[in-house]
Amino acid sequence: MEEAKKELKEKQAIKEKLEKNYKEKIKECALHSASSLNYDSDLIKKEILIAHNDFDKFLLALKQNKKPAIVSGINPSGPLHLGHAVIFKELVNLQKQGANVFIPLSNDESYVTKKASSLAEAKEIAIKDVIPSLIALGFKPGKTYIHIDSDYLDIYNLAMHLSMKLTFNRVKGVFGFDELSTPGSFFYMGAIQQAHILLPQIKEFGGPKITTVPVGFDQHPYILLTRVVAEKNKMIPPGELIFNFLPSLLNPLEKMSASKPDTCIYLTDSPEEAELKLKRSYTGGLKSGKDQQDLGGVPEICPIFLIQKYHFLNLKETENLENKCKNGKILCGECKKQCIEYVKKFLKDHHKKREKAKKQINKFLIKERIDIKQF
Repeated sequence: MEEAKKELKEKQAIKEKLEKNYKEKIKECALHSASSLNYDSDLIKKEILIAHNDFDKFLLALKQNKKPAIVSGINPSGPLHLGHAVIFKELVNLQKQGANVFIPLSNDESYVTKKASSLAEAKEIAIKDVIPSLIALGFKPGKTYIHIDSDYLDIYNLAMHLSMKLTFNRVKGVFGFDELSTPGSFFYMGAIQQAHILLPQIKEFGGPKITTVPVGFDQHPYILLTRVVAEKNKMIPPGELIFNFLPSLLNPLEKMSASKPDTCIYLTDSPEEAELKLKRSYTGGLKSGKDQQDLGGVPEICPIFLIQKYHFLNLKETENLENKCKNGKILCGECKKQCIEYVKKFLKDHHKKREKAKKQINKFLIKERIDIKQF
């Protein structure tokens, strides 16, 4: 029993570390709690959507039918996974309410960061795996604007223009370079990310408008830079949304990664592949079923619980499963079996939609040329 108590204490320490980290990051980035928003969303009630900047302005623009934009880029180093799907399902919901969605696929970043061996490999992943899954999640043509960086060369013209508004001191102030840093890469990636974020505000897409970007805390500095550049170009500074990401299947202190297959459930995985990954997954439970019945588990760090919470259970069902885990009323084997059934059913349905989506890709790709004379 003492070993079990030690094991439980270690898992509770992981939970506390994660919670502390999120709170500190929200404060450090001067963001607002999502719970303060006038937005009836289970994502907020479940503490999945946790923080924001200017999302209240986005919601007001939606209410006023001003067609605000959301930009959510993907580094196509692998297929979409369940972690990505949390965000994109919410974007589908916001699109239904009147938002336009822009999805840049940065195969150049995949190559530069060595997550893909070539631009062509990353482009193939984007076309074969990523875009069909995006469409299958429910995005609509005419309101969804997708591009692959290396195919949409006009994005680099926009990036070059925006980079002229960046100064070394401004970039240094945001990223804190020292003598060992290589600022050039930040200028490169920073300018391209700004081009992605501000693309909805150029004249070809209707001009300045309220824009929001779902990001991780590590990308917050890029939002700060883009807000400065937007003002210098008479655009509206973009806001941001922070989601509590799904953890890796193997390590609660890491998130699912498209470039690490064992950490995530790809939307292209077969139901059988997903089942094997989930059976091997880390859990918030204890090694001994008897000890877990006596002491309970820690669902807050368990990917098996969190996958169900984020994708398949309503608020009441989530609270019920959480309480059963904490009170030892459900063991990991039963919980995994339940999660596996949810995931397998979802994937079977998603794969059918992906096959139909493959025939619609051209309807979603941006074809508008950017008139550089406007700059």
